[in-house]
This record gives sequence, C-alpha cells and structure tokens, in this order.
Amino acid sequence: MKAIVNTKLLLENGIIWDGVLLYEGDRIVARGPAEEVEVPEGAETIDAGGRYTAPGFIDIHVHGAAGRWFHEDPLPACEDLLAHGQTTVLPTMYPTIDLAGMLAGGETIRAAAGRGAGRIIGGLYMEGPYMQAGSGSMNSEMKWLGPIDPEEYIPLVDGLGDFVRVWCVDPAREGIDGFVAYAQKVAPNVRFSIGHSTASPEACRRLKRCGALCNQTHHGDSGLPAGALPGVAGEGPDEFSLSDSDIYCELICDYKGIHVRPQRLRMVAQTKGVDRVILITDHTNDSRNHPPAPDVAYSADLIYDDAGYLSGSQLHLDEAVRNMMMHTGFGLCHCVRFVTANPARMLGLSHEIGTLDPGSRADLVLIDDMAHVEKVILWGETVK
Repeated sequence: MKAIVNTKLLLENGIIWDGVLLYEGDRIVARGPAEEVEVPEGAETIDAGGRYTAPGFIDIHVHGAAGRWFHEDPLPACEDLLAHGQTTVLPTMYPTIDLAGMLAGGETIRAAAGRGAGRIIGGLYMEGPYMQAGSGSMNSEMKWLGPIDPEEYIPLVDGLGDFVRVWCVDPAREGIDGFVAYAQKVAPNVRFSIGHSTASPEACRRLKRCGALCNQTHHGDSGLPAGALPGVAGEGPDEFSLSDSDIYCELICDYKGIHVRPQRLRMVAQTKGVDRVILITDHTNDSRNHPPAPDVAYSADLIYDDAGYLSGSQLHLDEAVRNMMMHTGFGLCHCVRFVTANPARMLGLSHEIGTLDPGSRADLVLIDDMAHVEKVILWGETVK
C-alpha cells in the first residue's frame, strides 16, 4: 500500500484541501480528507509537500513528440509526453499517409504499447482518412480525397480493428455513412469526431443520429462553414458543435492564443460548459518546423509547415492547462478537468482513468498551482 499525504486532491468539481490518497498495485483504494482516510501501518508514504494530486493527463490527439512521429518511432515520443504528466495518449495519424503506411504505422504503435513509456498508449486517434483537405501545404499531400471505396477502407478498418478509439471524418463526404457503419461493426465502442469539414449542421446531425458522433476535432480549425453570401453568417461544424449539448469540443490552447483566440476560448468554455471541453496538444514532429508566413502570427509552441501556415503544435498538456487558465480565467480544477475527466468520459473510459475515484487506475500527477508537473505515477509506479 502507498499513501500520498499532505496534498490537495483535485476532483472534477472541487478540491480536498488536506487530502490523503491510497493506492495499491495499479489501483486507487481510497481518497478523502486526512481526518477521514487512515493511512495503514507500514504503508509507503509520499509527502506531496502541499502540492495538488490530480489524475494523469489524457491527450486524445497527438501526432508525435521529441522530433518523432508516433507512426515511425513511438517510444521517444512517449517518454517526452510522460515527463509532462500525460499518462494516456492516443497517437494520431493524418491522411497524408496512404493505406499501407497507416497499417504499418498502426502496427508499430501497437507493438510499442504496453512496454516502458509505451504504456501510456491507449489506442489510436485517426485524423481521417476521410476529411476535406487541410490547410497550407497539406493539401497537396492528402491521400484520401477520391471516392470512398470499401475495397480501400475495409482492409484499413480490419487491420487496425478495435485499436482505434476515434475516427475523425467529414460528414459531408459522399459515402461516409458506409465507412462509419463498417467501422462501428468492427469496433462497436469506437467514437467519431468531425474534422476538416465544411459540412452543414444537417449533415452533422445525420451522422449523429447514427449514434456515431460525439466530438469535434480541434474546434476553430476544422469546422468553418462553406462560403456564404455577403452579410449572411455561415453555419458549419463549429456552429453545430457549439449548439449541440452532447458534442465535446477539442481546443488547442497555445501561449499567445493564436490557434484559437482568447475570446473564442472563453466563448467555447462558457457555451459548452466545463463538462464538454477537451484540451489537446496536436503535438507533431517539431523537427520539421518552419518560420511563419508574413501574414501569420508566431508562437514558440506552435508548428508551421513549409508554406508558413499553422500545422500543429509543440504543446504539452501541462502547458495547455496553464495557457487555458491565463486566457480564460478558469481555475486549476476545471482546466485540469479538461485534460482528465472530460476526455475519459468522451472515450467511454471514465471507469478506468481520468478521476481519483477508488477503483480507477493509479495514473497520478503531483502538480503546483500552475500545473507544473513535479511527480508522475503510471500504473502505480513512480516514473518521474
């Protein structure tokens, strides 16, 4: 048995100021006020020094880190992210990769899961394959813009199987319903997200009625409406996601508020409420970073493609939490919720990760009041 004492426990909607948390093996056993939770005799004690104890951070959308792509070399990326408290990550592949590359990349990531830092891998987040073209130079690299062909997607879905947690799709793509139905057949618990789309709210609602939609990929970047007449406000996936109370919205929250402006961050958080916002990193291979185009603002934690346009970030989730607090005024408790309980619930994994509830996995971080990570516990083992 191990006990974390002299700590403040970060719950979903509150804080236990003088808290104790007990865990044994890889499971949380008990947590609560020090006056109510007795530390067993002989238990190994970790003195938090007044720091906060929170669930491990969950990054559902991350392409790589430490100069590596997940689909090529996942373990160095895992080690980098784990040091920042990210105890569950969903490696993300983008449709600049063809069928053979996605299948090979999935196997590379699957082989790394479960060993060393690879234990943080919780499945795949497929940003595609069926979306509209992305921004900047990505347009010329997209591999999946032709007709949606069962002869292509069946081997993809079969090959990746239930290792995929989230498929990101464009509801406006012709034939998307067939792909979604087949992916659900192979993995009934898989989630679907709107991404890189100008779909109408009606098209989004149609996909949701299939029981297939619960999330929007990086809100503000992948949901602009189709062109509207002058003086007429457009309606697209962003508007659908804001107005539908069931949909989670991902946010990339950089230090300067460039990817999503601070006013937009505040609007999303206030509109969706604290239980439907998810912070992501969208961290990519930072070794390919380029200077921004003349008309594009610069932030050191963002990534720019070879045309100088935004193409991901160099964020970690602890930094995203700090940035969200700075830009919105939301407190530590709720900003940490955006990287713990909310993504866990969206994935259907709240019984396992994302909370400090007894029975949950002992993935824990000790942080200060600015979310700087002091200690990381993964599956009950201290790794930092």
